[in-house]
Amino acid sequence: MIHWKTNEEMGDGFQFDKSEHLEVKYNSLTKVETHEKNTMRTKYLVRDWWSDKQLLELRNFINDTLREREEIANDIS
Repeated sequence: MIHWKTNEEMGDGFQFDKSEHLEVKYNSLTKVETHEKNTMRTKYLVRDWWSDKQLLELRNFINDTLREREEIANDIS
């Protein structure tokens, strides 16, 4: 299957073409499916593809998110 945006070959395991992608709003994250909660793909990307700059951005984002969640939890209790 051809990726709807990059026009690169992705293999047969992908579900949506460009029109279906727009129709079902796949990336809207209104409902997170069980398979989307799996972190294996992210771990693969982090290990094999992402640059040091991207990793630092991810680290900072995760740290900020954890701090915000901790603050919210402290405010609730």
